[in-house]
Amino acid sequence: VKSFRVWRIFRSTLKRQKITDYELLLFWILIMIPAISIITLWTIISTPTAALVTRGGEKHYVCTTGGFTGYPGGYIFFAILVAYGSAVLLLGVALSILTRKVPSQFNESKLLAISIYNLGFLSAVIIPVYLVVQEYNPYIAWILRSAAILYAFTATLVLQFASPFIGILFLDRCRNKKRTISLVRPSSTS
Repeated sequence: VKSFRVWRIFRSTLKRQKITDYELLLFWILIMIPAISIITLWTIISTPTAALVTRGGEKHYVCTTGGFTGYPGGYIFFAILVAYGSAVLLLGVALSILTRKVPSQFNESKLLAISIYNLGFLSAVIIPVYLVVQEYNPYIAWILRSAAILYAFTATLVLQFASPFIGILFLDRCRNKKRTISLVRPSSTS
């Protein structure tokens, strides 16, 4: 949403634009409504339940789909949610391409592109591996899924906040750098 604001401000240099925080909040809500609706409908229609299943000679609680749809409903809603998430990521890719030539103090397109690549690559690898491993050993599948979620969250936060954090702690040594500009020329004494 922040990249959208930067893109709208810098897309035409001759036209002054103001995008309020209220407009950004509204745009963010519009992006979140479909995801929340998908998850709510998924919970109502294909209610996730736990079933005790024997796999590899051991009993495991495995998340299955109940509700009105039965077994395939969970995969269908998962595919819908992944498709929507992919559409949002593609919007982020388009915004990072459109804002790549914005002045550097406003430009976050590199960080956004790296984060999107990281999440996309992780999803392309982990989702198929998880779906295959789930059938053989649910415990390993749970470890893979949990590690992937932790990695994606941590990597995105580190990419976004490590550079400013290092700059504040080590370069500025936690001191408030005051920058003053003198508009009055000093008088010379003779």
